[in-house]
Amino acid sequence: MRIALAGLALVAVLLGGGAARAHQSAVKNFELTVDGGTVAVVVEAAPGDVAEAVWPGGPKDRIPDAGQIAARSGAVGALIGQWLTVSTANGACVPGAPTASVTADGRFVEVRWQAACDASAVLRLDFAGFFAVDRAHQALVRVGGGGYAFSAMVGAGDGPIEVTATPSFVGFVRTGIHHIFDGRDHISFVLALLLVVILVRDGERWQLRHVGAALRRTAGTITAFTIAHSLTLIAASLGWVALPSRLVEIMIAVSIAYTAIENIVRPDVRWRFALTFGFGLVHGLGFASVLADLLPPGDVVVPLLAFNVGVEIGQFAIVLVALPLFAALARLAGAARYRRVVMPALSSAIAVLGAIWIVERVFEVTILGL
Repeated sequence: MRIALAGLALVAVLLGGGAARAHQSAVKNFELTVDGGTVAVVVEAAPGDVAEAVWPGGPKDRIPDAGQIAARSGAVGALIGQWLTVSTANGACVPGAPTASVTADGRFVEVRWQAACDASAVLRLDFAGFFAVDRAHQALVRVGGGGYAFSAMVGAGDGPIEVTATPSFVGFVRTGIHHIFDGRDHISFVLALLLVVILVRDGERWQLRHVGAALRRTAGTITAFTIAHSLTLIAASLGWVALPSRLVEIMIAVSIAYTAIENIVRPDVRWRFALTFGFGLVHGLGFASVLADLLPPGDVVVPLLAFNVGVEIGQFAIVLVALPLFAALARLAGAARYRRVVMPALSSAIAVLGAIWIVERVFEVTILGL
């Protein structure tokens, strides 16, 4: 029992580290347009994010409507305006007064302002005010005009970023890595795959694979997943394939729950390779849904490849940590006990997460907020 509990703690640690989830995290859009010495800023937030400005000192759990936000437009603008500070190599930019409005569909609040800057080839963007609100949030940043063509997902650990007038290959690699590490669903799926690679059935008995065999099995499984999600990532990013993002998210959750349950019921199925490939195609569409907002309007090949490189780096890092830990647990417990107790316990935890994500994404509700 202690071994199973230790394994459950391991899953919690590997899935922990913030409140963001892969495609439904608290992402706010920051769009900057450079025109000479002027930087026009548009920040998109949810109405619930500005309750503090609408009702100072009042309820934070109520969602203001368009009329209430319009009545407090100045205060709302001032609140969101603190999220971003823009400067150049020549000094701080001077922001104008932000204005706030609600989009026609009522889903978002748009706050706009212009900042006067000394002309420079480098913009420095500081999101300290944004991450002070919630370090689990992410900033989807796009900078265009004036020779700039930059897109990236920025997290709390990134600190101020510098944007040059040319696209950054490294920036897209970093975004791919962050997407994997912030993607609880993708991490869960990879963990479910890794739980069974160290087991093999010999007649009626279960045995642990030798290190070389386990590594070959892992390489085959992860390669199937990598090839599949790379194919759909490229196809969807180039506009060759398109599915509703909500449907893709539901299918990803189904893939997690199914794989985890299969670990418990029948971990030695012969179709695991094909199943991994098929589910990988779905996960690739999920990656593409994030990348679609980041790609520049022109040459997309280099950013697309860079993002995919980042995804693979992040995925390899997860395997590098999780596989030795699972192998150590299996050797500590023994093959029979690992198959009977430890792996079902860990797989059950992942299956429950998958089931919760299915409910959340089908009914558009929040249960755990993971």
